[in-house]
Order: sequence, then structure tokens, then C-alpha cells
Amino acid sequence: MTKFSKLITKTDVEKSLLIPTCYNFNGLPLEEGEGQFFNVNVIDDQTGKNWTFPCFIQQNEGLESSDVSIGWLRFVRDKDVRVGDMIFLYQKSFDDNMRIEVKRKIRLLGQDIWAPLQ
Repeated sequence: MTKFSKLITKTDVEKSLLIPTCYNFNGLPLEEGEGQFFNVNVIDDQTGKNWTFPCFIQQNEGLESSDVSIGWLRFVRDKDVRVGDMIFLYQKSFDDNMRIEVKRKIRLLGQDIWAPLQ
């Protein structure tokens, strides 16, 4: 299973979600390099809703690495994603669609747990 997780930052909820290109999920057309635009289709793991995220490959200044900038602000608003939440992107198998899950840390009976957002 291919998986990526990230603690959500202010930039992620105000501008775009940045993921290093080294996390090349099956189906992402990353071979053509910087400046490429493409769409990624994902399924919300909690609701089953399909989402299409516009993406752009951008080079990190002064570094030899690049990121995929994912336009997901409509998803952020719809799910009420906040700074400090955790995002998970994964595929169960090579042929499976990419899935997205967001969890929020809550305190329950004196312990911190990560609960999925509905």
C-alpha cells in the first residue's frame, strides 16, 4: 500500500497542499518535470465522495527537489480541515483509486486520539 501522511499547516489550508514528488502514487504523471499541470481524482474515505484536485509541479528554490502543489481548498472548506489535523493519502493496491482521509486529534477520557472527520 502506498501511503503519505502530513500534519496540516497554515499554508495547506490557506493556499495549497504541498507533497514532495518523491511520494509518486500510482497514476500521478510526474515524469515530465516542473511546471506541469494535471488533475488527481481521489475518494474521500469517510463519505465515498469523489474529488478532483488540480495539481501543479513546482521546483523548490535553492533545492534539487520539487513538490506537487494540490489545489484542495474546496475540500478543506467542505470538511472543515484545520491546522493541526492529519491528512492521509493512500492506495490499497496498484489498480485502486487514490483515497484521502483527514483526522483530528481529540482528547477523550484523558487520552489523545485521532478521530476521522466526517
